[in-house]
Amino acid sequence: MKLHCDITLPASKSESNRALMIAAYGGFAPDFQNLSESNDTKVLGKALKCKPHIIDIADCGTAARFMTTYLACHEGDWLLTGTERMKQRPIKPLVDALLSLGADIQYVEKQGFLPLQIHGKGLQGGQVSIDMSQSSQFVSSLLLAAPMFPQGLEMELQGCANSLPYLDMTLKMMCHFSAQAERQGRRIVVKPQSYQKQPFTVEPDWTAASYWYEIAAFSEECEIRLYGLSGPSTGSGTANLQGDAIIAEWMKSFGVCTTAVDDGIILTKTPFERKPLSFDFTNHPDLYPTVAATCAGLHIEAVFTGLDNLALKESDRVEAMRTELAKLGNSPLHFCAHNDHRIVMALAPLTMLYGTVTFDHPEVVGKSYPDFWKDVPFLPIMW
Repeated sequence: MKLHCDITLPASKSESNRALMIAAYGGFAPDFQNLSESNDTKVLGKALKCKPHIIDIADCGTAARFMTTYLACHEGDWLLTGTERMKQRPIKPLVDALLSLGADIQYVEKQGFLPLQIHGKGLQGGQVSIDMSQSSQFVSSLLLAAPMFPQGLEMELQGCANSLPYLDMTLKMMCHFSAQAERQGRRIVVKPQSYQKQPFTVEPDWTAASYWYEIAAFSEECEIRLYGLSGPSTGSGTANLQGDAIIAEWMKSFGVCTTAVDDGIILTKTPFERKPLSFDFTNHPDLYPTVAATCAGLHIEAVFTGLDNLALKESDRVEAMRTELAKLGNSPLHFCAHNDHRIVMALAPLTMLYGTVTFDHPEVVGKSYPDFWKDVPFLPIMW
């Protein structure tokens, strides 16, 4: 397939959600440029605006972690809950850290999981240790609140340091809004310093870009322009905040070339050597479905490491991809979404190689990329 298309990617929901929290803690209007239209960001924005007694964050893991800290340090009584899948995703390390700082939080059903009964009150801050093995969002949740603590926060990171680029994104965005925060290895110090309103433009989402890299890898010839992304090797812009910009480097192994231009980047297909590859997803877990599907589609042997936390996402992503990729070659071909936006978007480009496919719940892409299906009309998807 020969492709020529110009794409405006969705805004980063990771940046958007952090920006919303900073505005809420800083007490200023979140009038940022290019805020994400994803379901996740809408859920978080609604929770911050309304704050009813019962807050249902649906299947938004970021909102669950960020709102737990936010509610714990603001006066009031709340029940924080979500979908059945959300009730299976861990929250205990964050709750333990908050309890050590004096928060009042109780588990309503199963220990270590939502729903949570939260009696909010002012927290002073101080010293805390937190295990980030299961999610860096536990750390980011505390850090975003830390400038508002009278004593600031001194944090020691415990366990495996997974998804560090997301943690560093949090710190860089905090400092952009005048916070004083610094990480030295496993120690982070945040001084008591209120956020100050600053102009901020949310950048396009590199994880969303990964599906276009996959599409480029499956094409015979392509020129795909992705507006707004900074070249990953420029040392500026998106590459400084979003660790998933590494996809540009990884996809060289599949013959995808990235060229920076004034208004974004252009992807082209070049010849490449088929050889065994290896990828470590410790810091880039959201890229696993994309890379797994690309390897499967091109019949390239690869060794994957850093997969420990993928069972804790919207689905068990390793098992979900194993199940769906085993169907390749079936006729008719039907993929299950596993209620996971990233599974669907990683599988969709395989139709370029295997023909028409159906999905049971194609709408789940709205979690991060609402216009995905509008952007890929050339894929033979049967509705």
